[in-house]
Order: sequence, then C-alpha cells, then structure tokens
Amino acid sequence: MVSLGQLSKNDYEIIEKFLLRNPIDVDWWKKKDKEIHHDLNAFVLERRRFIPKNLQKYFHKGMTSYDTEEPAFALKLKASGKIVEKECLEMIDILKNMAEKYRYTIMYAKTHGQGAELQSFGKRCLTWLVDFQISFNALSVVLKKNLGFSKLSGAVGNYQGVSPEVEKEALGKLNLKPLYGATQIMPRELYAQIAQMLSNLVGTINKIALSLRLGARSGCPIYQEGFGKNQVGSSAMPHKKNPIGLEQLKGLLLMALSYAMGVIMTIETWEERAIEQSCLERVFWPDLFHVTLRALNVIKKALKRLVVYPDNMWEEIYNSCGCFATNQAKEKLKEFGFDSKEAYRAIQLAAFIVFESRKTRKTIRERIPTSFYEAEESFTKGVIMDAFSKENNSIREVISSGLLRVSMSLAVTDEEVQKWNDELKKIFKDPQKLKSWKEIFKPSYLLRREEALFRQVLETNFLATL
Repeated sequence: MVSLGQLSKNDYEIIEKFLLRNPIDVDWWKKKDKEIHHDLNAFVLERRRFIPKNLQKYFHKGMTSYDTEEPAFALKLKASGKIVEKECLEMIDILKNMAEKYRYTIMYAKTHGQGAELQSFGKRCLTWLVDFQISFNALSVVLKKNLGFSKLSGAVGNYQGVSPEVEKEALGKLNLKPLYGATQIMPRELYAQIAQMLSNLVGTINKIALSLRLGARSGCPIYQEGFGKNQVGSSAMPHKKNPIGLEQLKGLLLMALSYAMGVIMTIETWEERAIEQSCLERVFWPDLFHVTLRALNVIKKALKRLVVYPDNMWEEIYNSCGCFATNQAKEKLKEFGFDSKEAYRAIQLAAFIVFESRKTRKTIRERIPTSFYEAEESFTKGVIMDAFSKENNSIREVISSGLLRVSMSLAVTDEEVQKWNDELKKIFKDPQKLKSWKEIFKPSYLLRREEALFRQVLETNFLATL
C-alpha cells in the first residue's frame, strides 16, 4: 500500500514498530480462538490490539482469512520442499558412489524372481539411481512451477476487498505471482501434484528397499542391511538379522500414499470455499513431509551401512549352472547352423537337465518321510549333505560335449536328442568354435557393453534430462 501511495510510509513504520515491540502472545491468541472459533481472526485481533486505534483499519484491510494464509502456506511448502531436495541430493551422491564402487562386482540378475542374466552390482545401483532421479526431478519441477503463485483477491476471488494492484505488489515482495481465477482459496490442483510427487518419491525409495530385502533373504544373502554389534534381530530367535529399517519403508510408503490421497481429495470444495480442506492440510502436509524425510533418512542409512557379499553373488552364479548365458548360447548355436526353434529347444533342454535330480537327490525328493525320525536319519547319515556337495553340471559342458538327454520336463524325443547331440559333437570338434563358445560364458564378454551405460548415466547430463 505504501509502494502504491495508499498509505504513508510514516503510518506504516508506526504499525511496524508497535507490532515488533509486542511479540505474539500465543496464550491470548488461543484463548480468543476458543471464544470466537476462528483462529485467523483471533490472530488478527491479537495483533491489532497493539496498533494505535487510528491505524488499526489498515491491518488486514479488505482481506479474508485465506488472503493471509495462502501466501504463507505456499512459502511453507517451498521451504519444506527445499529440505527434501537437500536430502535427495545426498541420496543421489550415495547411489553414484555405490555404482562406481561396485562397477565390477558381478551378480546374477533376476526377472520375475527367477535367475536371468549377469550384471554388475554397480549397474543395479545405477538403475536405482536413475529411478530415484526420475522421481526427484519430477518433484523439483512441481515445487518450482506450482509454488510460484498465490492470491490476495478476497472472499470469492474477485477483488472486492484488495485491489489487483495491491495483490501484485504484496505478492511480489514474497517472490510470488498472482494466480488469477482463484476462489477464496488457491486451486488445490497445484498442491495435489506436489503431494503425488512426494508419495512417488517414497515409492521409489521403497522400490529400492524391496530389492535390498529380496537380496537379504536367508540361504545365500547377497547383501544385508547393516546390523549393530549390540542390536537384537528377534526377541525369540538370536540368529536373526531382520531388515527392520527396510521393512519400515513399506509402512512409510503406505502412510505417504494415504496423506497424498487426502490432499488430492481437497481439490474438491463447495463452490468458492468450505473448511474441510483446511483441517486436513494442518495435519497431512506436515506429516507427509515428515514421512518423506524419514524414508530418505532410513534408506540413506541402509545404503551407507549395506553389507555386500560378493562371494555369495558368485555362489548364485555358480549354482545357475551356466544358465546366466542361455540367451547368448542360443544365438551361438544359431550361428553354428541350428535353426531358431532347435537352438532354443536344445538350450532349454540343457538348462532343464542340469537341474534335474541326480540319483541321491531324486531319492530324497521321492521318499517322503513318514516321521521326523525318518527325516532326521537321512541327515545324520550324511545322505543329504553328500547329495548337496556334488559338483554342479553346466550347460556349457552339456552342450559342448553333446550330453543332452531326454527330460520328463520337456516334450522331446530320443530321436531329436540324438540328432542334436550328433550335431553338437560335430560342431565342437572345431577348436575355434569351442573357444568362441566358452567365451560367451565369461563375465568380461557378457558385461562388455555396460561401459556405455555407466558413461551415459554418470559422465553425461543424462540424469538432468529425466
């Protein structure tokens, strides 16, 4: 108003002096709110009582409650967003460092929960990095784009109290622009997008956590959440190392989704204004930001303290019996003269038979014990351990030696198998073909193109474009 010549600078300075001299009396404010049931008006009354009577008319002149609250709300969302963004940048650095650290640590990748092909653990971290960057960029865009506006346009948004000139001047001092076409409140479509992006971010965090949880399962864990020297994993079972932090992230995601959905529901309002949006936002927005920050802190801690087991990664690869290279093996047989269908079926047969039970294992599978004593006898006599200690076959040797055989798991005949074995033995008499065959099972061959992936993600501006 001073800038526009609607109030003298002297009067403004008098108002400012009295307000700054008298701190807000929160108890007085709360007591007045209980009396009149209007927290914003109680605040205005608490402030106005310190201003000289002849100048009180200028304080909150022509404004409605949300003319006061909306700009502050936008600024609070902005400030909260900056805190989240700061934590996200640290998360990005953690994932970048992990990708580089484990660039040549080889693991057995899975799809549908089943063993698939080889990849480096660094590449797995790179995938998490890209996923997270997508969610982070989307959040950053809506924070910047959607929080640049607010309103001071009165009870129904048509400037019956405050002029458009005053609105523009006042919001400009807060680095905000007027949103023309608002009602008594800002359209919640702007803020709903932010809530969605926050919940998406937590969703991506939980996605990473789920991968870590799956890799930490008992048997042959390939990595585990760090476990404190005095930590207790289970009140009943002392051996347990439960991934409690990573598990917590699923709960945090459910909370974030609930808060985001509540915010989305505030898009709807009765005509120019109703109050249901206000009461929800007072709880859901702080909680949504707290949940997001908690999720970021938990996943960062888990990644920093992650215990990685390269030996178990190799054990998984070894136990795959060469099946990590079935795709390349299939293509190599086609190169050697097999037609597409036969190449696929021959490799499929090799993959199935290397996992079929040998004599001892077959006995264990088929002999269903009728008592614990009977089951225990097999273990104590070493029958089970003997079966498990046998060296695995590999499709590499099964194929190159022509050792295919009929399997009950596939519809193949003795004649087909014999034909394939004859062809394979003929092919692999050639030392060069045998050498090129063995090459496709080497990690250095299978992962040779990952270099381009690392270069694009870590050395270019690719992440910023997501």
